[in-house]
Amino acid sequence: MSEDVVGPAEREALDRARRRLVASRREYYRRLEDVAELDRLGVALQTGDRVVDRLVGDLGLVDRAEAKRWVDEAEDLVPRRSLQGELLPPRYPCTALALAEGRTGPEQVAVIRRTMARLGRLEAISAADLAGCERILAEAATGMPPRMLRKVAERLIAEFDPDGVAPPDDADRDDELRLVRRRDGSLAIKGRVQDPLDAETIVEVFDLLSTPAGPQDDRDLPRRHADALKDLAQHALGATGVATDARGEGAADGDADPGRGADGAGAGGTADGADDDGTADGAVADGTADGAGAPGPAPSSPAPAPPGGRASREPVVGPGRALLTITIDHRWLRAAIGHGTLDSGVAVDVDTVRRWACDAGIVPVVLGSRSEPLDVGRLSYTVPEAIRRALVLRDGGCAFPGCTRRPCRCHAHHVEHWQDGGPTALENLTLLCRFHHQLVHHGHWTVAIVDGLPWFTPPSWIDPDRQPRLGGRARVAA
Repeated sequence: MSEDVVGPAEREALDRARRRLVASRREYYRRLEDVAELDRLGVALQTGDRVVDRLVGDLGLVDRAEAKRWVDEAEDLVPRRSLQGELLPPRYPCTALALAEGRTGPEQVAVIRRTMARLGRLEAISAADLAGCERILAEAATGMPPRMLRKVAERLIAEFDPDGVAPPDDADRDDELRLVRRRDGSLAIKGRVQDPLDAETIVEVFDLLSTPAGPQDDRDLPRRHADALKDLAQHALGATGVATDARGEGAADGDADPGRGADGAGAGGTADGADDDGTADGAVADGTADGAGAPGPAPSSPAPAPPGGRASREPVVGPGRALLTITIDHRWLRAAIGHGTLDSGVAVDVDTVRRWACDAGIVPVVLGSRSEPLDVGRLSYTVPEAIRRALVLRDGGCAFPGCTRRPCRCHAHHVEHWQDGGPTALENLTLLCRFHHQLVHHGHWTVAIVDGLPWFTPPSWIDPDRQPRLGGRARVAA
């Protein structure tokens, strides 16, 4: 897609904002140099403030804690003088250089300093290892926000201090869940689960059960989480639920309350088979063309029974992916132009159809000039579960730099579109959440798999040099 969509005025505004951000980071380092100079000259003793952080706090009208942080950062990032007057490099030279050049900011610096202080207290770590860790953190800080940098830091700490991250054997002793009934009959819930595996299981369940039920679902995430908890409770009280088993009152299948269990409102799934972007399993996307004229709705194939919906008694093993029947003029298919038509008659552009189809089964129906079907293809696009598991292992969730969406909330995106001959293979796929999937399909970021890892290249208005950024789980690997 051409970058002309960003006009001269908009591009100028982007360039100005980028320059200002870089300049503010450089100016922050200049401030640290000034603080270090005040400390070196002993100005605080001459003014009667006695300590430099008190002097800086009064000078800049900032709280003492903020001034103390500037002083500490100056000690770590500004070159020092030895007792003989010799100029010494900063304690964290890579971080100092990145901040001085405006390639990283104070928030990332705070993460690096906390991590290095933690690592510096370890007895088993060498000076060379410490220098290597600082270099890794500084390089990572130039390409990711603080939240992602903290993940890099956690991996480094876990590598050099594995005992420090291991939970105690009796970690679940402190687990608690408080249910407080209020006077109006409502319930307040507060709890804590220590074990990371138990926590992961609970989050996974709520992620699956709180998927939006469709485009009209305007519930926010806390509301959907609450509804998921209600569904879990109702399912537990069903004929085969864990609460019924605990009471020893399990009913026969024929006696099950139709309002509960796998088929009723108490079923575990809240989304009626909806996938992560609100498209229901079994949804049919239709697009027709009559020669070169404008396309219009055509009879569509009946939607198959949703594999994860309430009509099925099979357990849902993962987020559903839509089965799309795409009916489109052959010339449009080859040229990636025009649009498709949904079963409801709503027209959608071809890029949106491609995005929806990225992690779905496609039954392509190609029409000729009189809307007669020229070819009805077989299911040919589904990402097999084995490949999807490999994607989860490689990418760890949304592979886009800086994104932390979990794997179950992601689609498998074909780097080279299947319609363009791209294979459904690990070396041509990457996981993207709904938002970043849209950004890649409709925006200007590009993706490439290099040496088995996804790399994302930003548009020029984000990075004039268009330097590729490593994505996936590898971006936070130590």
